[in-house]
Amino acid sequence: MNWLTFGVQWLHVLLGILWFGYSLSLAVIIIPAINRLALTRQREIGQYLGERGESVINFVGPAVILLGFIRGTWLGQIDSVSDVFSSAYGLTWLVGLLAATATFLWGRLVIGGALDAMNGVPLAADGTATPELLAATDRVKLVVVLELVGFLIVFSCMILMRFGL
Repeated sequence: MNWLTFGVQWLHVLLGILWFGYSLSLAVIIIPAINRLALTRQREIGQYLGERGESVINFVGPAVILLGFIRGTWLGQIDSVSDVFSSAYGLTWLVGLLAATATFLWGRLVIGGALDAMNGVPLAADGTATPELLAATDRVKLVVVLELVGFLIVFSCMILMRFGL
């Protein structure tokens, strides 16, 4: 057994689980639970989650992508650019790499921008949500759920590559 390959694969999968699991738990568990709280409390909790999540994912996302690149090339089946385009494995690896990169960028740019926009909308004078805030909040929820599409593509590619496709 090649212990370096084992270690890179292990770390790649573990960090991928952390990244995908964080996004999935936000969309399926945390956001729906927080929606039951008062708006000021939602913002407070959301700010704490966002700060911690961003610091972790800004490391984890690129690490997963880099380890996947290393695992597919230096420690994997892809020895040249032609290998990427001449085999099912290479094409699946490329789709996975591009989808992971796009998913990371979506999180940083689209979700981050939507959160910044939402956090910039003030509450009404009585502490309730304005129509603008409700619209901005709905946009955040939508772009967070759409991020899961990228993860499903990456996850599917990883399963396909395991079987040599």
